[in-house]
Amino acid sequence: MRKFRTNRLWQIIYPIVVYYLLYNVFFVALRLLFGAHASHLFLLGIASLLTIPFCYGIYKKAPIVRAEKVWDKETFPRECLYILGVVALGLILNFIISHTPLVAYSSGYAQANATLYAGGLLTKIFANCISIPILEELVYRGIVCGQLSLWYDEKIAVIISAFCFGIMHFNVVQFLYGFLVGLAIATVYIKTRKLWVVIVAHGLTNFIVVILASLG
Repeated sequence: MRKFRTNRLWQIIYPIVVYYLLYNVFFVALRLLFGAHASHLFLLGIASLLTIPFCYGIYKKAPIVRAEKVWDKETFPRECLYILGVVALGLILNFIISHTPLVAYSSGYAQANATLYAGGLLTKIFANCISIPILEELVYRGIVCGQLSLWYDEKIAVIISAFCFGIMHFNVVQFLYGFLVGLAIATVYIKTRKLWVVIVAHGLTNFIVVILASLG
């Protein structure tokens, strides 16, 4: 029984470790290749793209439940509503949390925010709305939440995967936001078992935030 539990724990930790190490190794390599003058955010976006195939390989082999049809015109309207729900929640939480005292006291958030909103608009869209959301949804929803939902109650899977998603942002403000939004995204994933739905929800939320930040 202990060995079985250890194996379960490893199945959750392993993909996160692979994702984190490869992502950072690729980023450092790109930094050395292009030099300090290169856009930090652009390099993060490229590092995400390079990491995706490795994490997708883990996802394909993971013992998880997948939707029988990736695209279904009968369920599409409901999936669009799920996406809009996540986007609405994400925008509301982003507004509320960004106006709390936590922001002023979190140096980690200030540094992360400066990185995520540095560079041109196309760079922000590429990294924040495309490459990074694809990678994060693949890992936290596809692999972590997908496997946990087979072993435990679906609510437990949602909570643990959201916690992992939040904690890996390494600052209190983004942890709070990531955890709360992660609960919604993981719930949508459990209901649909479709990665594209949560990727679009995540990417679209970030896209609107990026556009609003650029306009404001």
